[in-house]
Amino acid sequence: MSDLDAQLKQRQKSTLLPMLIGALLALLLALTVVVYLFVVKGHTIKVSPEPAAQQAQFKVTSGMGWLSDNVLYRLASDVSVQVSSPTYYDHAQQITATTASVVEVELKPKPGTLAAKVSVPFAEHTLWVVDGQLLGKGAAISEPLEQGQYQLSIENPYYQRWQKRIELERAQILTLEPLLKPIKGALNVASVPSGADVYVNDQLQGQTPFSLSVSGGIYQLTVQKRGYRDSTEELEVTEQFPSVERNYQLEAQQATLAFTLQPSGGSLFVNGQLVSETELSVDANTMHSVRYVKPGFYSFNSKVILPPQVHKAYPITLKPEQGKVTITSNVQAQVYIDEQPVATTPLTTMLPALAHDVKVAKPGYRAVHKKLTPSAEHPTTMHVELLTEFDARRREGRPLFVSTLGVDMKRFSMDAFTMGSPQNEIGRKRNEFPVKVDFSRTVWVSAHEISEAQFSAFANDVAPSPLPVSNIYWLRALQYCNWLSEQEALTPYYRIANNQLLGINPQARGYRLLTEAEWEWLAKKAKRARATKYVWGDSERIPRDAGNFADSSLKGQQPFYFANYQDGFANKAPVGSFRADKAGLYDLAGNVSEWVFDSSSYVTPDLSKVHIDYTGPRSTGNPIAKGGNYLSGRMQSLRGAVKIISDGPSATIGFRIARYER
Repeated sequence: MSDLDAQLKQRQKSTLLPMLIGALLALLLALTVVVYLFVVKGHTIKVSPEPAAQQAQFKVTSGMGWLSDNVLYRLASDVSVQVSSPTYYDHAQQITATTASVVEVELKPKPGTLAAKVSVPFAEHTLWVVDGQLLGKGAAISEPLEQGQYQLSIENPYYQRWQKRIELERAQILTLEPLLKPIKGALNVASVPSGADVYVNDQLQGQTPFSLSVSGGIYQLTVQKRGYRDSTEELEVTEQFPSVERNYQLEAQQATLAFTLQPSGGSLFVNGQLVSETELSVDANTMHSVRYVKPGFYSFNSKVILPPQVHKAYPITLKPEQGKVTITSNVQAQVYIDEQPVATTPLTTMLPALAHDVKVAKPGYRAVHKKLTPSAEHPTTMHVELLTEFDARRREGRPLFVSTLGVDMKRFSMDAFTMGSPQNEIGRKRNEFPVKVDFSRTVWVSAHEISEAQFSAFANDVAPSPLPVSNIYWLRALQYCNWLSEQEALTPYYRIANNQLLGINPQARGYRLLTEAEWEWLAKKAKRARATKYVWGDSERIPRDAGNFADSSLKGQQPFYFANYQDGFANKAPVGSFRADKAGLYDLAGNVSEWVFDSSSYVTPDLSKVHIDYTGPRSTGNPIAKGGNYLSGRMQSLRGAVKIISDGPSATIGFRIARYER
């Protein structure tokens, strides 16, 4: 090879490498353009409100993509982006192939927190009121409030009212510890006779008549005078009643009466008051009346005066008493006295003057049971009207028309118990007041929730089905009850005109909704030795076949459900699909919640007394529903004490009916 050929060959080699590199770079650039045009997709994330947007941060949490400021570049796959900003809740945004190029994200602000306390005596009586609404009660509160301005008022009966305008920012913790000023008051004490020693909180302060300046609070007052009984009282000095005045009529020293009673077991009255002790202190130098009575015996009456500090034995012996009794009936029937057959009607006999159980019975007729107490002072006559079973059922107002609709009614005699929930019950709400209630009348209650088929006989716009009726107004349920009453010639329980509830007829035996107290008694006390937390008892595990709740079939459809419970229904179930509870009632724990008559209120009722036939506090609040439903997915929602407050129809609220027996 010549030198010229060698040089040419060397020059060819030196130009081949740059050409290869250039071709490779051109190919890479073409691939990049193809990827950008056909694979990479850009999405601009627009954040609101403006304060959130100013400090917004973005982070890819899954998928293939990258961020440049607020622009996401996605590589042909779904991408999840977390959008965050201080004082706002984080937001997870899913971006897919169908997502628009501009994605609008609205962040929700975090609420502020009012953390306040008072450090004064009687702090537990403090009420915390925000914008006229009760926020809490006690020495301290820690409550979330949305961003904004509020009027805070602190009220305590023993201190002057404290008020302040406060403002909370997003996620701000506002700490307050206001100093309450005690109210000024006075104790003014007099006595008859005067000159008695006055003790305030066990400290001698002077003699009557007496006046003492004090601050608001609770005081123990004792008035003592030799020869007289002490008078002790607990007094309150409050903002409403800063000046407390007392004028005590001191009682003289006592004497003692020691009774010996034959026969025992009667009723002893001293000065008209029933006493249980056989040794009794009485005022000396005063005339006292003594009366001892027992059924079946003549009563004893006398009067006695005793000197001071005298102990007197007082024997009393009663004589037996009998009376003449005549018993008749519209048809000749067998008479039983204290469960023993005596004779047929008409019957005249002598009986001890005691309370007797009398039964008059005849085959084919409803037996009549009555109480009878003869008297030696006058003859006793009893006439009994026997009725056939059919006539007796009509006279009692037993359900006949409702039976044709398939409504099964069960009879309950309810006893006293405390409704609501104790303060330590998990999930307790502020309006679950522990109210002591009792019931004066026997109640009939439908074993099932009213079905759509049973309601369709009243309302043509409801399709007949075995499902519980729901999505109806509370007032319409009341109108249905009145309609049932009219079908059976019963006095309607509700007074309704122009689609408005005007009041109730409390003595009526017509159909009605249960009261909240009756509903809770059935759910927590019926057929039980004591009240329980849930319909099935106190167990925190739902028993099998206990009812229709949010079971595992609702996973992914709502946030709360019972993962280890299956009831076979994702929506409403036909009434009676689950086993009855201890009282023979169906679906009380679930399926649909149930309207009751009471209205919502956060005003604390009188918790010191027993309320008879309680219908809740007088309130213009929204109606209350009770019990769980097919969307209830938390144990606290299944408690018997829970109140569901609603102002209109709901797919999860129905009702059952009740009425008084007499």
